[in-house]
Amino acid sequence: MNKTLTQSKSLRVLAAAALVLLLAGVLGVRLAAWARASTPPAAAASAVPAPATVPEARPIAIAALQLPCWTCPGSKEWPLRFRTDLDLLAPLGTGTSNAAAWFKDFAKPNGPRLAEAEAAMARRVQGPGELGEVLPGTDPLLLEAEPWCDQATMRFYPNFFPIKGYATQIPNLMLQLTFARSWVARGMAASDPAKAMEDFRRAIRLGRLLRQEDTTVIQDLVGLSCIRDAALAVYELAVKDGNAQLALVAGIVVGEVAPQQLIGGQRLTKTDLLPDVKRGAGGATLELAEAKLADIVSAATGSPDRRFRAETTLELNLVRFLGTPSQREKASSVLDQLAAGSDPVVAAMAVWSRDTNPAGYLDGPLTLLPPPAPKSKRP
Repeated sequence: MNKTLTQSKSLRVLAAAALVLLLAGVLGVRLAAWARASTPPAAAASAVPAPATVPEARPIAIAALQLPCWTCPGSKEWPLRFRTDLDLLAPLGTGTSNAAAWFKDFAKPNGPRLAEAEAAMARRVQGPGELGEVLPGTDPLLLEAEPWCDQATMRFYPNFFPIKGYATQIPNLMLQLTFARSWVARGMAASDPAKAMEDFRRAIRLGRLLRQEDTTVIQDLVGLSCIRDAALAVYELAVKDGNAQLALVAGIVVGEVAPQQLIGGQRLTKTDLLPDVKRGAGGATLELAEAKLADIVSAATGSPDRRFRAETTLELNLVRFLGTPSQREKASSVLDQLAAGSDPVVAAMAVWSRDTNPAGYLDGPLTLLPPPAPKSKRP
């Protein structure tokens, strides 16, 4: 069993490293633009979370559990979501407040409570195992965050952060990941298993809230990391206590994390246009194969996950301004279609991608051809 736990912890380190590489590579343009974002969130207010309760975890019916086959042919059509019901581990709370109303205030580069977040990050201490640096269990900001994780919803877009393409604002995800890992660390140090499970479940709820919105890839990946760290802690506690049913559920959940990370990276890489942007003395041009354009259009119009539709819409932004005349016409037509769609986030991203010159978001000059004349009425 010790060998199993050691392997699980090693996988956690590898997954964290893979996450960093993925974000630094495939999402490089977005990360650079987010770092330059300057739209301030709404001013800080004396936000008070709505009263909430947290339901008990659903009873575990062993006969109903399944091991999701993420390598089977049918999985190619699956949304990148847990196939296992997370209510078996940590149901969401019942609070009616939008948790984003509190978390938004810590956003970089100019959230009204950013200084408090930075001060909290400076108070971190080394956590157990491979959790990294965490906040002490009695840290005031950590305690203030707790009731906000008992709310049923977290929505940042577009009420708090407007959709602005590459420069769309994101919350302070490192702070939120620190909160989750701090609760995991506090739970691991608790002598009372019930108290430990409260902290582990709170970290899972935060991860679920982060993934709930399905708007940006990076927020979803951080939410997934929160769930992974806490579910692994649940597994270890359940094994220690001899709770085979709980250990089985937690183990299945942990096992679903790596496939979601891997497949997500594959989907991003498949449509990533940065390798196709060629730079020369006259500026940058796009050398795009028609098959890859077809993959981009298919993802933008048909992905079961909104974050990938929105992300691929940004690739169409480059095609719209850098592609061949026929490619630009195709990108314009698809963006018109998405802009008229019912999903407000994808529609807003499509409008931005259709109408915004990407030159300010890529290093160096671009060779931009005049866009094709519109063929349809734009919303």
